[in-house]
Amino acid sequence: MKKLVLLGLVSSFVFASTWTCYRYVDGEATGGFVKVKAYSKYEAEKKALKKYRDDLGYNTDYVKCK
Repeated sequence: MKKLVLLGLVSSFVFASTWTCYRYVDGEATGGFVKVKAYSKYEAEKKALKKYRDDLGYNTDYVKCK
């Protein structure tokens, strides 16, 4: 039983989480979202900002992820 609990704790730190990120322009949420996989909120926001600006070509001041 202890091995199972330990395995569950370790796996939660090893695998990235899916984050839902929203873009903001001029301090206003613009609607819509992108999903990214990342280990932390900081990494998710960096990935989402890159995705909005580079991949999708949207004007984006910043993003917030949940």
